[in-house]
Amino acid sequence: MKVFEKVDAVIVKTPDASFFYFTGLEGTWESSYAIVFPDAVEVVAPPLERGRAHFYTSRREMEALLKELATAEKIGFNSRGLSHADYLYLKKIIGGKWIDVGKEIMEARVVKRKSEVALIRRACRETKRIMESLSMEGKSEAEVAAEAEYEMRKRGMKAAFDTIVAFGKNSSSPHHTAGKKRYATPAILDMGARYRNYCSDITRTFVERRGRKIYEIVEEALNIAIDEMMEGVKASEVVKKVEDFLKKHGHGMRHSLGHSIGIEVHDGFSLSSASNFILKENMVFAVEPAIYTAGMGVRIEEDVIVKKGKAEIIR
Repeated sequence: MKVFEKVDAVIVKTPDASFFYFTGLEGTWESSYAIVFPDAVEVVAPPLERGRAHFYTSRREMEALLKELATAEKIGFNSRGLSHADYLYLKKIIGGKWIDVGKEIMEARVVKRKSEVALIRRACRETKRIMESLSMEGKSEAEVAAEAEYEMRKRGMKAAFDTIVAFGKNSSSPHHTAGKKRYATPAILDMGARYRNYCSDITRTFVERRGRKIYEIVEEALNIAIDEMMEGVKASEVVKKVEDFLKKHGHGMRHSLGHSIGIEVHDGFSLSSASNFILKENMVFAVEPAIYTAGMGVRIEEDVIVKKGKAEIIR
């Protein structure tokens, strides 16, 4: 892992999601630490948790364990997931030279291991099954959102984010909060499940005659993105192809083309005109082209895996 070219060990504290990336543990693990070496991971945690760890019952015991286990001269930390107060506290306890390796951690997380892809695939499959089973006609946005999240819970998962349900003119707001409005088209359903710490993020828009033309444009934009996404291609070049297509039809997007997903629903990388990174095999992205007007919105989102050739929609 590239991170260990700069440091001898990495310390991650919950709630930083990278704790779960490095340990593979499930659950809350409140006030827990992962001390990550190139060939081993040590976990320090309070006794409320269950699993393989060094448990402490007092602050003094926790500090002693951290000093004992974090035996490294150069210690990496993730500035995106560690508060300034915790950084100063840990540095004082453990000593050594502390180096921010947050960028390197995110670069490692964006390329998924086979086991991670399998968990994301399960989350996607369950999300799509729930979407297909939901009935929206005659119901309010809030009722549909509640039913979607209830179905996730029934399947042993939970929502990766607050489910977005937007009917009629509310569909023009990308992050609309589900309310009392009754079913009307266009109808947007944007939901994702978290299965064993890994997320999905999928959107469907339902239209009738109103919005059909815009739907077809957005659907074609999605197909263009997937056709262009492959190993070795610069992410911003994919975005430009989609933007050029939308511009030709007199439209633009109010948000990025998509984002990486994994142990977080927004897992560190974005697909935008400023995305200068090169796509690599087994990167996983939620791709969500959209068009919004004053009175309506259409968004279609699929989770895709980058391959050497054309990207694969996770089904």
